[in-house]
Amino acid sequence: IVEYAAERVVVQTQSEKPALLVLSDTFYPGWTATIDGAPAEILPANVLFRGVVVPAGAHTVIFAFEPTVWRASLGFAAFGLLLLLAGLFAGLASNFRSTPRPGV
Repeated sequence: IVEYAAERVVVQTQSEKPALLVLSDTFYPGWTATIDGAPAEILPANVLFRGVVVPAGAHTVIFAFEPTVWRASLGFAAFGLLLLLAGLFAGLASNFRSTPRPGV
């Protein structure tokens, strides 16, 4: 293990045959894995843990936590902010365009 943090784990491997790399961390949605930069499927190992099939040879395996709910929430928040700004801009623009009515 080269690096171990809450949202990222980097492991250097070396094997003569394909092998299953198992981390004793909980298998949980939102984790992604790459082997030498290429996406890899994370498999549940022993029901609880997460594992990746690593081909023979020397490789760098990176696990990263990127929850999809977080990205979707950011997208909705950005969309809401754009709607708010559009509404404010439309309100301000209508105030500047309005002409006084006669007799008021």
